[in-house]
Amino acid sequence: MVNTSTLPFFRFLAACIVVFFHFAQKIEWYPKVPDVFKAGSLMVTFFFVLSGFLLYLGYSQKSFSLRQYILKRTVKILPLYYLAFVISVGVLTVYSTLPASEFFRNLFCLQSWQPFPLTVNFTSWFVSVLMFCYAVFPLILLFLKKNRPKGWVVLLASMLLWAVTQWFNVKILNSGVYIGNFHWTDTLLYYFPLFHFCTFFMGICGAYCFVAWDWQTRSGGTFSVLITCVLLLTVAMMVQFQPEIDNLAGYSLPFSVSFYAPLMLLLLWHLTLSQNPLLKILAWPKFKILGEISYALFILQAPLDKLDTYVLSPHYVMGPVTHFILFFTVLLFVSYLAARFEKAVAKRVAGRLTMTNGFGRI
Repeated sequence: MVNTSTLPFFRFLAACIVVFFHFAQKIEWYPKVPDVFKAGSLMVTFFFVLSGFLLYLGYSQKSFSLRQYILKRTVKILPLYYLAFVISVGVLTVYSTLPASEFFRNLFCLQSWQPFPLTVNFTSWFVSVLMFCYAVFPLILLFLKKNRPKGWVVLLASMLLWAVTQWFNVKILNSGVYIGNFHWTDTLLYYFPLFHFCTFFMGICGAYCFVAWDWQTRSGGTFSVLITCVLLLTVAMMVQFQPEIDNLAGYSLPFSVSFYAPLMLLLLWHLTLSQNPLLKILAWPKFKILGEISYALFILQAPLDKLDTYVLSPHYVMGPVTHFILFFTVLLFVSYLAARFEKAVAKRVAGRLTMTNGFGRI
């Protein structure tokens, strides 16, 4: 039995941290906030591990239809992606500039494969990478189902791929090559799909082990709560003391590019295997709604900021704290409406498939 009831809360929390990292930096007390609440790149690593983990769990125990898989992924991701795209293109066309090449790269979700992937909607690079991962997933699933390798072999393969990726990242960071201001090295290191694939793959392999080893969710008491707190505190402390870890290692480590993937997988294993009093609180059914709006929160933050910057801000003045609270409140409301829209689209497509093709619900 797999317990994923706490994951919506953590997915929503991760999305909120990304928003806070992007738009709260003008607040005067922002530098005093613990670094874990400003670790937007770490949350992206969590999203990739979580995506691979949940995908394999979802398809490991049932027959796989490629057509149904493509439709389901398309309906889940692209409606909100293109809603954010239309808003961004509209604002940039009226108030700024938008080269045709950038328009078409973002239109076809290819922006992360070339330099400067943040020009239209700066969070959409994540979707560009995710679509690549989704395209590769059926091949991995087919291989795992056909060959049924041992769990430790699959886990070792994911760790080796992660280690090779990290070695390459360390080489780039410590080579003396300029990184920053969206130089090509900056784009390659932080946004290129192949550098994030190891994280998604680790999530798949972690879920494969979960199924292969037939792990069962267990209720726990004080000791289980202690493990939960230790894991969360370990993540927070590692983020807080990244400069000290760099000094200890003697190298600049790629904390922003999949570095925390093994720790994220360990956390996911614990969250899906344990049912302790703390996790039962975080698994409150109402939190499922928060999980449903997390993707909308992530993909719509930049377009709404563009609307605010170009259309609304010239007409009002307010302090950074008030501005962020208002922005975040509006973003939450819009994300809720957008998530409802996405859900309605998915339901309508599933209904048409049932009537015309007999595929059942997406």
